Amino acid sequence: MLPQSVSRKAAMFINLTVISVLLSSLKGLVFSEPVPLTPDRVALHPRATTCTPTAGGSSTVDDVPAIQSAIRSCASGTILIPAGQTYHINSQLSFAGCTGCTLQLDGVLSVSTDFNYWNGKSQVISLSKITGATVTGSGTINGNGQASWDHITTATDYVRPKLIRVEGCNNIHFSGFTVKDAPMFHIVTNGNSKDITYSDLTLHSVSTSANVAHNTDGFDIGPASNVRVLNSQVTNDDDCVVLKPGADQVHVEGVTCTGSHGLSVGSLASTAGANDVVTNSIFKNCTVASSDKAAGIKFFDSSSGHGSASVSNVTWQDIICDKCDYAFRVLTCYQSTTTADCTAHPAVANMQGIVLDGFTGTTSGHYKNNVANINCSPSGTCGITVNRFSVTAPSGANTVLCANTPSNLGLTCTSGASG
Repeated sequence: MLPQSVSRKAAMFINLTVISVLLSSLKGLVFSEPVPLTPDRVALHPRATTCTPTAGGSSTVDDVPAIQSAIRSCASGTILIPAGQTYHINSQLSFAGCTGCTLQLDGVLSVSTDFNYWNGKSQVISLSKITGATVTGSGTINGNGQASWDHITTATDYVRPKLIRVEGCNNIHFSGFTVKDAPMFHIVTNGNSKDITYSDLTLHSVSTSANVAHNTDGFDIGPASNVRVLNSQVTNDDDCVVLKPGADQVHVEGVTCTGSHGLSVGSLASTAGANDVVTNSIFKNCTVASSDKAAGIKFFDSSSGHGSASVSNVTWQDIICDKCDYAFRVLTCYQSTTTADCTAHPAVANMQGIVLDGFTGTTSGHYKNNVANINCSPSGTCGITVNRFSVTAPSGANTVLCANTPSNLGLTCTSGASG
């Protein structure tokens, strides 16, 4: 056994050695060169920003440059149009630069009535080739269309702009706001856009003069696919929701139409050499009031300058007709001036898988006891099936006018369909 003094010295030596090793290790940790952060170690999550453009405060000041600058600055953030503020749209507004942006529309976008500027312009507001954008809020887009509706009665060569165009876009969502007094169509969706949703919108264009607000379609769709129009109100003097050539997988539900041309397909076959196609769509749980028809399909005849058309797998389900002139109408001689044209050049109009399921309500009585007019073409197919159709005229009668319809239509037909 070692003497006590030697044992203490050995213990001190061991402790000093351990401390020395620890300090050496700490020195390496503290004073060595920092390890560089490589890209695979860094997850970049930029914070979404909010940009509020400054309004010019006068109708003579164009606020479009400020809004477009905000879109570029907050490309994936929020562009705020505050409640209580009006921004003047004196030139075309583009969403170029938006990559997942949100326009929070709580104020007003007010379109100018400069006919010299707007004549021939395709649209006022453009979303073109945008992937991922949202427009939402409690605000209003005011097209100030009354001026245009009055102007075209004398300036017949004036070409009005559509109010909003969504063209070649993916993953676009509109909700909550109001679109009023569109110079022409309210919202156009075309250019093979995909995955577009419109919900809880109010569209309203009604003339306060004797000049009707013609061509103010509510939702004008096609060519486009996977488009949804949900829980919205449309009051206008043209088609409420209309499927144009190239419309596919369109779902319309919970829409109320007032004063319109109803829930429509077409017009189709208007262009020589073209075969217009509309497919795989449904109108469901909608109410159409005080309109020239609740639902229908429109084809041009086959005279010079016109083409052919095909409509397949389109359903109208649970539709309420509230004082519409017709509950349902098929036109195969759309805009022809004489019946002789229709007889000589019947439409090349093919319909397959067309279903009417659950029509209720009362017509206006405009066509007396006639509640539907189904004029299929002798130069096409008429694949229409009707179930649960209980629309009546005010008198209680329910005459359905037919031409070239199948024996299994599902309705009792009376000859005399036209148009």
